[in-house]
Amino acid sequence: MKKVMLIIRDGWGYSDKQEGNAIAQADTPYDDWLNEQPAQVLLACHGPDVGLPEGFQGSSEVGHLNMGAGRIVVQEVTRIFESIRDESIFEFPSFQSIETLLEDGGGALHFVGLLQDEGVHAHQEHLFQLYRKLRDRFPETQVWVHPIADGRDTPPKSFPGFFKQLMDVIGSDPHAGIGSVWGRYYGMDRSRNWKLIEVARDAMISGRGRKTDDIIQAVRDAYASEKTPDNEPMFDEYLKPIIHSDYPGIEAGDVVINFNYRQDRAIQISQAFTEPDCPAYTPECESVHYFGLTRYYNTFSNYLMPPMDDAGAMSNILGEVISEAGFTQLRIAETQKFRHVTSFFNGKSTDPFPGEDQVE
Repeated sequence: MKKVMLIIRDGWGYSDKQEGNAIAQADTPYDDWLNEQPAQVLLACHGPDVGLPEGFQGSSEVGHLNMGAGRIVVQEVTRIFESIRDESIFEFPSFQSIETLLEDGGGALHFVGLLQDEGVHAHQEHLFQLYRKLRDRFPETQVWVHPIADGRDTPPKSFPGFFKQLMDVIGSDPHAGIGSVWGRYYGMDRSRNWKLIEVARDAMISGRGRKTDDIIQAVRDAYASEKTPDNEPMFDEYLKPIIHSDYPGIEAGDVVINFNYRQDRAIQISQAFTEPDCPAYTPECESVHYFGLTRYYNTFSNYLMPPMDDAGAMSNILGEVISEAGFTQLRIAETQKFRHVTSFFNGKSTDPFPGEDQVE
């Protein structure tokens, strides 16, 4: 029986521009030969062509979802924007559970997620809209925001600009404030480095980090004086936890909403808050009500948006077709891209199809 190999070169693309284009400037004889063959085609990888809003850049998640499905997949960022616009998200069971918890328990509400507008793992507008809706419903509930600094999908030192936009939304609210700030290197780890997850967890739960009354000044001080783990000048991705002086930590009965929607880098921090057998779990998490914007893995139940595969929306995809035809398949990737060739390629399901083996 003949074997078929699909090789995905994540991040390899095409542009007519030469400046800043490493691929165009490199010596690539084999790639040049491939491009001369008749059986080749260029595919758009951004905007509506891959199920994103107009003007949005693509990502490795978006690419693998579309390739695995063999068709345009309406992405979760698009679905979330639409569900906020028509207010259907506020009718979903988990959102109603959050309202019941805030109404009956009287605890604080915490938002945590990537503060940026690139839309790869999160979009700050989702935070702003969720905050406004819950603020209208609970005008006196204490709200704490834990903005995660990016510097990876955004310019390295762009956090102050995004933080200003956040404060334009919540700054005049006497019952809203900043809890903690930290770089995505910590709470968005996907390599099972639980020590990194614990840093973010402790910043949120117990306020462990550098205390300050001026978040942005503390960020700028870090830029000026601190180093990354690679001994480079500090930038957003690696910012160590900064805690606002007024922040008391997470208390029993508080509600936490993770507004990241992409799966791979939200799994471990969610497990740390919800699964007692997780290496980063701590007993303080037992009394915390933790929710995610989407279903980060198959056994995660406290999500606001219904999964992409509900009602058969992700049926008849490549892995399923191969499996139902009685063929076997093998998915291989290193840790950083393992979720891409497995769950993303399988419509965000974390369960393999029959006959599908996975090697990390």
